[in-house]
Amino acid sequence: MSRIGASSLVLLALTAAQPQTPRAYAQQASRTVDVTDGAADPAVSPDGAQIALSILGKIWIVPAAGGDARQVSNGFSWDTHPAWSPDGQFLVYAHEDDGGSDLVIANLATGTSSVLYHSDKSIGQSAFAPKGDEVYFVAQAEQLDAHVMHVPVDGGDAKAVTEAHDWHEWSFALSPDAQHVVLASGRYGGANLYRVDLPGRQAARLTETPRNQFAVAWSGDGKTIYYIESVNATDSVMAMPAAGGAPRRIFSSPYDDKELALAPDGKTAVLCAGRKLYRLDLASGTTTPIPFTARFELPSQSTPDMVITHARVWDGTGSAPLGDRTIVIRGGTVASIGAGAPNAAPGVPVIDAHGRTVMPALMDNHYHFWDYAQGPLLLSRGIVNIRDPGAPLSLSMSFKEAIAIGLVPGPHIYSAGPLIDGLGDYHPLVDVMIDDTAQAATLVRSLKAQGVDLLKVYFMLKPDVLCAVVREAHTVGLRVTGHIGVHTSWGRAMDCGIDGLNHIRVWADFLPASEQPQGDNESLDADKNEIPRMQADWREIDPDSPRVAALIEKMATTHVGFDPTLSIQQIGDDMRKTVGLGQFAAAQQSYKRMGRFVALAQQKGVFLLAGTDDGSLFDELDAYDSVGVPNAAILQAATVNGAKWLGKGAEFGTLAVGRRADLIIVDGDPLKTIGDIRKIDIVVEDGRIVFRK
Repeated sequence: MSRIGASSLVLLALTAAQPQTPRAYAQQASRTVDVTDGAADPAVSPDGAQIALSILGKIWIVPAAGGDARQVSNGFSWDTHPAWSPDGQFLVYAHEDDGGSDLVIANLATGTSSVLYHSDKSIGQSAFAPKGDEVYFVAQAEQLDAHVMHVPVDGGDAKAVTEAHDWHEWSFALSPDAQHVVLASGRYGGANLYRVDLPGRQAARLTETPRNQFAVAWSGDGKTIYYIESVNATDSVMAMPAAGGAPRRIFSSPYDDKELALAPDGKTAVLCAGRKLYRLDLASGTTTPIPFTARFELPSQSTPDMVITHARVWDGTGSAPLGDRTIVIRGGTVASIGAGAPNAAPGVPVIDAHGRTVMPALMDNHYHFWDYAQGPLLLSRGIVNIRDPGAPLSLSMSFKEAIAIGLVPGPHIYSAGPLIDGLGDYHPLVDVMIDDTAQAATLVRSLKAQGVDLLKVYFMLKPDVLCAVVREAHTVGLRVTGHIGVHTSWGRAMDCGIDGLNHIRVWADFLPASEQPQGDNESLDADKNEIPRMQADWREIDPDSPRVAALIEKMATTHVGFDPTLSIQQIGDDMRKTVGLGQFAAAQQSYKRMGRFVALAQQKGVFLLAGTDDGSLFDELDAYDSVGVPNAAILQAATVNGAKWLGKGAEFGTLAVGRRADLIIVDGDPLKTIGDIRKIDIVVEDGRIVFRK
C-alpha cells in the first residue's frame, strides 16, 4: 500500500479530534486503557525470566509467569518482531512508520534506542547471531519477495542470505553454532522447510508437503527443529531431528494464527495463539495461560458532542434531501435532526454547514487494511467504515482494537480475517487452507471466536467445502462473501447460500472449460488474457444475453451483496506500452461489457456494494456513474448498503436519530453531481472531527 502523505494526515486526524474548547466544556483527562490480548511475535529472554512481544503494535516485556507488562516502544508506528541479544541487555525489533521500516536496537538499561538499518521494504522476523555481532532479519517487498538478510550490529551494509525469485521466507531459525539457517519457504500451495548452510549458502530441502509450515525454532542444543504446521483448520506444533528424521506432533488445536518461541531450558516454549500467550510443555504438549496486562497511556479525547446548523441533509434512507436542518450529536450518536435554531450546551462546537451537504460517512466494502498508516488517509477521504475481506487474522484483529481504543486513527474495521482457500492456496500470507468438509465447522467456529465479522471464501476452495463453510457460518451468525469463479461458479455458490460476490469473476458460469482460468499459478493463466485482473476474455460474455439475465435475476432473488470493484478493471493508456494493440482493444471492449453487467445488475435490484480492492472509492463511484447507475443508488452503495449487508443498519450507515455519528460535510451536492463527493470538508467519526480540509 502507498503511504504517501500519511504523516500530515495523522497530525490532522489527531489534532482535529481534539479542538480547543472553553473551560466549561473541558476535555477529559489523559486516560489509561488496559489491554489483555493483542499479543504477537513472542521472544523469551536468554535467562528465561521475561518475554518480549508486540502488543497492538508496540514492544512490551512481560514476566515469564505473566503479570503487568513494561512498555519499550512508543509513538505513531507499528512495532513488531522483537529479539533478545545473547546477553539479554538489548532488544532488536522492526519499527514501521510512513517512511518505511527500521531495524531498531533498544538498550534496556538506559531506555535509549537507535536505528541499525533502514529499508523501504517491510521488516519482519529478526534474530541476533549467537555471538551478538550480527542481526538476521526478513525484508519483504511483497508477498513473493521476502528474504532473509543480515547486518553487523556496529553498522554496515545488509547482505542477503536468500535471493530466490518469486519465493518467500517469512520465518527462519539460526543454528546455535551459526553455521546454518532453517527457513520456512514457499511460493504458492504451502511453505516447506529448507536448511541453508552459512556462509556457502548451499540449500537442502527438509520437508515436502502441500501444508503450510512456519514459526521455525532451533533448540539450544542444536538437536531439534520445531515449527508449526497448518492445514484443514488445525495448527500443530511439530518437532523434527535437526539431523533428519520423521517429525512428531507435540500439540494441535483449531487454527488461531499461532506463533512459537522456545525457552532456554529446552523443555518449554511460549505459544502465541489467538493473540494470547501460553506456556507449552514440549514433552507432554500441555498448555498453561500466561496472563498479562498492558497499560496504554493515551492522550485525552474531545467529548463526542457537536451541533451542525443550516445543513442540507441526505440521510441515506431513500428520503428526499432536507434543507436548512440542525443536527445535534451527543455522546457520539445522532440525538436529533430538525429545523430551527440550535440548542447547544455551553462550549459545544457548532459547525455552520450552509450551502453544503451533510450525509452519512462513506464505507469501502472491499479494502484490505494491511497497513496501519492507511487509517488517516482513508479518514481524509470520508471513509469511516471498511469491510476488510481478507487480512492476516491476528494483525487484523489488533488493528481493529488499536483503532477502537484510540491508539491509532482509522476507520471502523469489519474484518473477515483470513481468506478461506483450498490446497494450492493463492495468497499464503493471508489465508487458511482447507479441503475437508468435515473441518469446516471447526474453522468457522474458531474464526468466530477470534472476533471476525464475516467470512471470505476464495477461488481455490472446492465447491463442497465452500458450501460447508457457508452452512456453518449461517449457523453461528456470520455472513460469507466470496472471490470465486474458478472452482465454483457464482450460480453454484448462490445455491449454497453465499451472501456476497466480489469482483466480476463469472467465467465458470458462461465460458467453456477450455477458456476458463484454473488458478494454476500467480498469473491466473495469463495466456487467457494478458491484462492484469481480467484474466479471461469478456468479449465472449454478452451482458444482454438471456443467460446473463438469468444469473442477474438469481443474484437479485437471493439478495447477494455484489461489490464489482469495477474501477480497477479499467485500463489506462500506460497499458498500451505493455500489450499489443489487439489485446488493448479487447480489454477496452471487455471493460465496457463489465460496466454493462454492473448497470444491469443494479437496475434489476441486485444489492450493490461499493468497494475498491484498495483503490480509490471516488474512482469506483465515478465508474458506476459512467455506466448509468443513478446517483442516489451510487451513494447508497457507498454508505447504508454496507451496514445493511453486515446486519448493522441499526448502528450506522444512515444519518438518523440513534445512529452512530459517522458523517461527512461536502462542499457540493453529490446527489446531483457524483463528482462532488470528492469535495469533502469535514469528516466526523463517532461524534468527533477526524479530518478538516
